Amino acid sequence: MKKPLAQMSDGEIKSAVANKYGEVATEPKGKFNFPVGRKFAESVGYSAELLDKIPPSLWESFTGAGNPQPYVDITSGETVLDLGCGAGLDLYLYAQATGPNGRVYGLDVSDEMIGKAKHNMEILNIKNVEFLSASADNIPLPDNCVDILTANGIYNLSPDKEEIMREVVRVLRPGGRTIFAEIVLKARLPEEIRKNINDWFRCIGGALPLNDFLKNLQEVGLRDAKALWIGRNARTGHELSLCAVIRAKKD
Repeated sequence: MKKPLAQMSDGEIKSAVANKYGEVATEPKGKFNFPVGRKFAESVGYSAELLDKIPPSLWESFTGAGNPQPYVDITSGETVLDLGCGAGLDLYLYAQATGPNGRVYGLDVSDEMIGKAKHNMEILNIKNVEFLSASADNIPLPDNCVDILTANGIYNLSPDKEEIMREVVRVLRPGGRTIFAEIVLKARLPEEIRKNINDWFRCIGGALPLNDFLKNLQEVGLRDAKALWIGRNARTGHELSLCAVIRAKKD
């Protein structure tokens, strides 16, 4: 029987997340209590034409919060960091956008996901991507080195969201921005909804109300935090959950 979520330490939650998403990397057709793969990717706006052109290994383990791509305004030559890069679907698109003169970092807590993403970039002959096997609350990069920091459902899986936000501020260059998709809530969840780690995996147990999320971004030193888009998808099964694409800037 699983330990109640309230009794799990931050370290135990991180380890459970790494193990679960390692399973998604190695067994993408397995049974999960959250959506995985091409059908989900198409449902949130990744085009069938795009997915037809790339190896299935790039989308078969896709399990983001939604689709930040229409809002991530990368320009050629920029340095990009993707937190929770997974098997590399978003990473591939960011590498295309910044071009050969830009640089993209892909960070993930799952070694299996990192391994799969590396293999995918090799298959596609993508040369401007580097990988970081680490937790998003301890980014192994120097201060002020990234133009744009993005993610697709990393905060709700992380026990220390404010530490991730502080790391985002630290690595962003002055004038840089963060644009990401995330599961948020209309209102706080009743505690009985947050029973065990499976609630965490389905992006409910660790999600924050949208207004609290935006307030936290402001408090750590980002400005103009706002939701660019709000909607629902296969990840927002609970009636209080929403997917939001959020943007904030660093002075």
